[in-house]
Amino acid sequence: MVAPGATAPDFTLMGTDGKLHSLADFHGHPLVLFFFPKAFTGTCERQISGHAQRIADFDALGAKVVGVSTDHTPSQAAFKKGCDPDDKVLLLSDFRRNAVKAYGIDVSEGQLPNQRATFILDGEGVVRYAHVEAAASTWSGLDPEFEALRAL
Repeated sequence: MVAPGATAPDFTLMGTDGKLHSLADFHGHPLVLFFFPKAFTGTCERQISGHAQRIADFDALGAKVVGVSTDHTPSQAAFKKGCDPDDKVLLLSDFRRNAVKAYGIDVSEGQLPNQRATFILDGEGVVRYAHVEAAASTWSGLDPEFEALRAL
């Protein structure tokens, strides 16, 4: 896993908005980069809808919020309609698994392709917070993310 203090690995991934996005697109802003294992699952739905419901609080801190999974973009877009109908959280498709490998959260065996994880980057792309859930079915919620953002 990429540790706090390290420069975040770059990526270029397709978004649910139909555009390619790279880490450089978020330069100058804190970034909440969360990885979820699979679309159309309950914990992932809570994670995305939780971020969407609090997007104004993230905006107030100047932070951008991006979710990443290895699902293909059409699957992400269909899934997102149910948990983020107002399209507040950008989802990126890492179907080739390059980002999950670069961030050290890929899973080589089993049903899920990656661990559930959150990285908070400062405006220069340095990891300031990194957390991997103990199990894919758990999510620590937003409080640790807001605490880390306020500490920037």
